[in-house]
Amino acid sequence: MKSFYIAVEGIDGAGKTTQAKLLARKLMKHGLRVMNVHEPTDGKIGGLIREALAKRVNISEEVLALLFAADRLTLREKIISAKQSGVYIVSDRSVVSSLAYQSAALGLRNWVYEINRFAVKPDIIVYIDISPETALKRLRKKSQRYENMVFLRKVKNAYSRVLHDFRRVLVVDGEQPVDAVAEAMVEKLSRFIPSLSR
Repeated sequence: MKSFYIAVEGIDGAGKTTQAKLLARKLMKHGLRVMNVHEPTDGKIGGLIREALAKRVNISEEVLALLFAADRLTLREKIISAKQSGVYIVSDRSVVSSLAYQSAALGLRNWVYEINRFAVKPDIIVYIDISPETALKRLRKKSQRYENMVFLRKVKNAYSRVLHDFRRVLVVDGEQPVDAVAEAMVEKLSRFIPSLSR
């Protein structure tokens, strides 16, 4: 049975976590088997990444990029096995995030690609497009590592370059209300998942 690994992407504050959960529920309502994953994971490496993102530990950008790549590999077998069983995977972020964020932070795009070459690539990317200005209004007042205007602009530009390397990219206007974004995602995905249009 055919299934897809769907990654929900966008800059911080775009609403990826909310939309990934809503999408998973929608797929299940249409009778599909679904597995949710997210990056960073809840494992030990993912926990260290979260500490670094919250600025509770001091880790260089190079080490953080390597940690993201290692954490992502802990999902590899899980994703491959689920797909082989006909399970749809909905992911809050994927390797695409590293290619955008770490490339923007380090300016070492080829190196970031190389350390992530064993990562499972999404079959479909849903990119929630939002301005850095709107994103920062939605984020908590306590800023995390990447939550500032200058950097989010760099990441948004990096996404526009990175997404060209993938075949199935669905762009959704993230400036809309939550329900409207969710509906737009389902409408665009119905081209690839016919059961969503029934």
